[in-house]
Amino acid sequence: MKLGSFNIFSNKSEKKEIGNLNCINIGGKFDTGHNKKDYKAISKFINNHLKKKTLKKEFEFKLKDKNINDTVNEVKIDKLSNFFVPKNFINEKKLKEVVGYRIIDDKLLILRVGNDQESWKKHIDYEGEVRSIAIQILELDNEEYNLLKPFEKQMTQGKSEKFLDKYFDLNTVIFKELFETEKRKKYPINSFISLVGLADLKK
Repeated sequence: MKLGSFNIFSNKSEKKEIGNLNCINIGGKFDTGHNKKDYKAISKFINNHLKKKTLKKEFEFKLKDKNINDTVNEVKIDKLSNFFVPKNFINEKKLKEVVGYRIIDDKLLILRVGNDQESWKKHIDYEGEVRSIAIQILELDNEEYNLLKPFEKQMTQGKSEKFLDKYFDLNTVIFKELFETEKRKKYPINSFISLVGLADLKK
């Protein structure tokens, strides 16, 4: 996750919330986890269900997002977990996605929520927002777990004044150390969940 010189405390973009999303699991259908998503097939699949008004049958997860302080939002995905993410990363045009981390039961979960609504608008006939969502899962061995263990509790403390410092520290450890090992160069992740989320339409 390359942040460059981006100012996390900037407030130049529009709304800083993801909102509530109804999520379709596309992993194994249109996304192998190694190749790019088959956007043409996904779009056709979703548009067909929208025309038939049967899309609700495809929803498997619910994402809920809320602002908890001036700098952090909490993103909850039912059946999985909750994540705390930098508020100003949401809808920031300079950033491809918003990323959150959790360490649970010797596993590292990496949440990625795309800032890609404009791209989806070109393909999906839907009045609300549509976003790409992915959860990458790494099954940690003892050495990997010990490397990340200091952050296990810290990633649950989104309201802490020091949360963002710990968040960026973990980001550095993951991408500068964990993913630089020979093991993770060969097998970056163990499994993944790939979703497309559609915002609730206002009635």
